[in-house]
Amino acid sequence: MAGDSDKKPVGPERISFAKGASIFKEGEQADASYILECGQIGIFKMVSGKRILLGTIRPRGIFGELALLDPSPRMAAAVALEESVCAVITREAMEQMLESAPPGLLVLMRSMAQTLRAAGDDLADARFQLQEMERAAAG
Repeated sequence: MAGDSDKKPVGPERISFAKGASIFKEGEQADASYILECGQIGIFKMVSGKRILLGTIRPRGIFGELALLDPSPRMAAAVALEESVCAVITREAMEQMLESAPPGLLVLMRSMAQTLRAAGDDLADARFQLQEMERAAAG
């Protein structure tokens, strides 16, 4: 049919990651979020030169979601802890979805994204301090 070749694929793109593969790095420009379909993903942040685990994503979990709301660089890194498959949601796709949203919603969502970024930094610092205290107590 005429024009069919201009259509974009239906649904999000899917990407497979081998165990140990970097999905994104802390500080990189962010343009997509991920929904984990299978596997396991670790979210890490560098604090005082040490890699701190912020959390583990399991199937049906979403990560990198701040990229959909906020153009700031990635606040943490994501690494496949085992072979994993993710659906990718781009910022462009999210913006298309938000075109029909009430005008103040995007402002509210961006404010929440900034709060989450600050909380992530605080969590990484607290985990780092806890690890250092545990090392000192063990040594």
